[in-house]
Amino acid sequence: MSFRAYKGRLFLLGFNDISIGTLSNWADRLLALTEDGDFIAAIRLATSYYVGSADKLTVGLPDDDDTRHDMVREKLLEMMAASLKYTFSRTPNSTSEDARSSQLKQLAVECFTACISMNELDFLFDDVYEWYEEGSSEDVFLETLEPHIVDDEIKAVPPAVLKDIVSHYTLQNRGSRIEELICRLDTRTIDIDQISTLCKQHYLYDALIYVWNQALGDYVSPLIDLLSLVKTVGYDADSPDTGASGLVDSAMKMFPYLAYTLTGRVYPNGLELPVSDASKAKAELYGFIFSGKAIPWPEVGGYVFHTQADASPEPSFPYLRMILKFDTSSFMSMLNEAFEDSFLNGSQDQQSDDYSAFGESDRQVSRSSLTRQYIVSILLEVMSPKEFGPQDAIYLDMFVARNLPKFPQFILLSGSSLHRVLEGLCKYPSDEVADDCQLSVEYLLSIYHPSDLQSLVPLFAQAGFHRVLKSVYKGEKQYAKLLEACLDDKDDRGAVFDCVGDCLRPSAGLTAKQTREVQAVIVSHSRDLADIDTARTARILKAYAPGLLRQVLDALDDGSQAQYIFLRTLLEPGLHQEQRDLQPSPDISDMGFTERYVRLMCMYDPSRVAGYVSFLKSGDLKLDKVLPAMESLGVVDAAVVLMAREGLVRDAMDRLVKHLGTLELALTGLISAASESPDVANTEEAAEDLLDAVQKYCKVGIWLCKGQTGATAASSRPAAHRKNTTWITEDDLAPHELLWLDLVDTVVRVAKQVSAAAAYALEHPSTEHAGIANTDRMTASLRSDVQQAFTALLASTSSSGARLKPPSNQTHSFLLILRAFLTRASQSSPSLSDLRAVIADIFSAYTFEDSLRSLANALLNKDLFAHVADARTLRDRGWRPRGMACGLCERRICGPGAGAGVWDAWERKELHDAEARALRRIERGGGEEARRLERGKGKASVVGLGKMGEGMRFIGRV
Repeated sequence: MSFRAYKGRLFLLGFNDISIGTLSNWADRLLALTEDGDFIAAIRLATSYYVGSADKLTVGLPDDDDTRHDMVREKLLEMMAASLKYTFSRTPNSTSEDARSSQLKQLAVECFTACISMNELDFLFDDVYEWYEEGSSEDVFLETLEPHIVDDEIKAVPPAVLKDIVSHYTLQNRGSRIEELICRLDTRTIDIDQISTLCKQHYLYDALIYVWNQALGDYVSPLIDLLSLVKTVGYDADSPDTGASGLVDSAMKMFPYLAYTLTGRVYPNGLELPVSDASKAKAELYGFIFSGKAIPWPEVGGYVFHTQADASPEPSFPYLRMILKFDTSSFMSMLNEAFEDSFLNGSQDQQSDDYSAFGESDRQVSRSSLTRQYIVSILLEVMSPKEFGPQDAIYLDMFVARNLPKFPQFILLSGSSLHRVLEGLCKYPSDEVADDCQLSVEYLLSIYHPSDLQSLVPLFAQAGFHRVLKSVYKGEKQYAKLLEACLDDKDDRGAVFDCVGDCLRPSAGLTAKQTREVQAVIVSHSRDLADIDTARTARILKAYAPGLLRQVLDALDDGSQAQYIFLRTLLEPGLHQEQRDLQPSPDISDMGFTERYVRLMCMYDPSRVAGYVSFLKSGDLKLDKVLPAMESLGVVDAAVVLMAREGLVRDAMDRLVKHLGTLELALTGLISAASESPDVANTEEAAEDLLDAVQKYCKVGIWLCKGQTGATAASSRPAAHRKNTTWITEDDLAPHELLWLDLVDTVVRVAKQVSAAAAYALEHPSTEHAGIANTDRMTASLRSDVQQAFTALLASTSSSGARLKPPSNQTHSFLLILRAFLTRASQSSPSLSDLRAVIADIFSAYTFEDSLRSLANALLNKDLFAHVADARTLRDRGWRPRGMACGLCERRICGPGAGAGVWDAWERKELHDAEARALRRIERGGGEEARRLERGKGKASVVGLGKMGEGMRFIGRV
């Protein structure tokens, strides 16, 4: 059957009382949608007509809500009923599964919107749900229902629907969602028996507690249900043999439930309970938990919940014992929160009602007796060492220690009890509670001051309560022990430096004996301080105890990195600025730390040694103490700098030449042994390091030679003895010339020897593919060093002595060095072919230097010196560019009042210069320009320049 059959029933029946004009407007629109088969859109449109969100006047509906609702309600209900019947009467195979599911979902959404708008929840849960249930699509209905309950649009559902909700979400393992939905429903509409059965069956105890509390005002029965679970699984929540984790998890909900209720909140949503309900709930729960024996609940017609599984007699306070044995820590945590509530203030905060608890019990618990003092006394009585082990008793000790300082006016305990609590906290059963126990001791000692506090110090030390020890020692002014406690505290090691500063600063007020004791601790624990923070140790001692610096330094391992960091902090504080809260300290430069620091720097930071020693004053370092370390550790650049500054330039060059020779041997040995090295990468890296070292020390030698050349005012020999350079030997060279000779000779020798070794390696197949594959790169690097050395020599001998001696002497100096070098080279290499490559490098350096020199001179002469010379000439002739008047005749040369003669003279000069430039260009142009001049074109050009001058005259006068 098609939807048109239902459309006839829907729109023909019941429309007789509506005028044709009205029907042709809003009803015709609904009819058109149904004829097209879009019944979901028709329901949506009818709902908009009902709520008035559509244009009412256009479709012929009245503005009055009651009248409009009466007109549309019945028709909307009829449409939903017909749509449901049509949808669920069709054969499922007629449409695809996805399309049918989407249609059912949309239909449910529109039916919910329409029914909630009309407040027709009975139709929703009776008719609509019945169709979905019969069509086995109740899950679609329930999923659509969920957001309306969460948004508080629906507060009550029938018991059958609620049962299906529980079953549906249980199958999806969404128990928390069920509890959230139940807790949002109006408990007055819930079948208590049904929901209790469902919640217990599916372990939905949050919902069960909420229903019992809100529907019946019963706060004890849910607790009894939870205690029944404890009784089922056993008293110990941590027992590995329980085998029922679900029951244990449910039983553990008693602690948040008690925490919420005993602080006046609704469980589990946390809303505030009314004052009267909160007082009643607290009194009932406290009375039940702290009841002296098992009691019936409810008082009238109730049953007695027994904590013992067999017929054994109940102990005193059975329910409290049962909870404590199940989970002591959770109960104490809950009770710690409940103690914050004013309900336990006793008679000071009495309410109008006095809720007595369970009148016939052995120990009456009335509203007035429910105080913190009463609860603490019961706990101390129940948790005896015979029944509760240290792992449980420790939580009671922490509870008492933390609450006594917070409520001293409500809790009063004897000194022996507090002493026992302190001892219990110091003998904690596991490291997991060590920090909590130490914090509890700090709380307790803030209000409890035992007379024999010193007798407890060994207990605190054995327990590792360093914060407590520091507090005790500070109060007793035992500063040496305070410092030792700070050193022992591994959790706050940085506090030891604050302690040292507090003890040693001048305003600390320590006696001389106390100061000596603190200093002795510092010296004896020097390594411990350095292990914590070496730099901070040095800073704090430099500020407050400079006399201990040497003792602490000597106490560290000799040659250790700690010593280096210690001295670096003292001698170079700018590297790591952290001088907060430190006072100025006396100068320590006279303590003899510099030589030791330089030796340690050679070990741990050799690249900085040369820079550091260059800034030291002459005499700050003793060469015999630092030079051996520099040489043994390969810091030759620093040794050269140091010796040159002390005037030992010749010795510095000798050491440099010796070190370059060592590098030469290392490079040649590396090349020779490359075939035996299986690690190509490491061999290449070692070669790169050696080449970098050669380049570095080549630059150091250049620096040394340049410095000595610049410092030499004249040759060490008279000029007459050096006029003929043919017969001069090395003995006739000046000291700075010998330095240059040794440097270039050594650099060339290194390049020649290494290049020869590399060439030999390439000629032998056994080493062709060995460790160092790219020997060309090595040779190029060394040739670059040779060129760099000779370039520096050329620059030094051609310009460095211009102000000190005549240019001829400089030329002689260069020629002497070059001749001496070639003499040495000829002696070590009789064949000139061996020197061909080296000599080529030398001349390449000279050619390159000459090209740069010519280019620079051209640029400078053109752009600078020519203008400077012109300015000097004009100045000598009387020109003064400082003003607008002539320096000779004092007449104005530019600006207003200068006259036209000045401008005309300038124009004539410019025209003359232009004509002269044109003629010179024609002459340089050759035959073509000459022929053009003969034909008159050249003249025309000159005339053109004259025209340009006229134009300039015109522009200038304007």
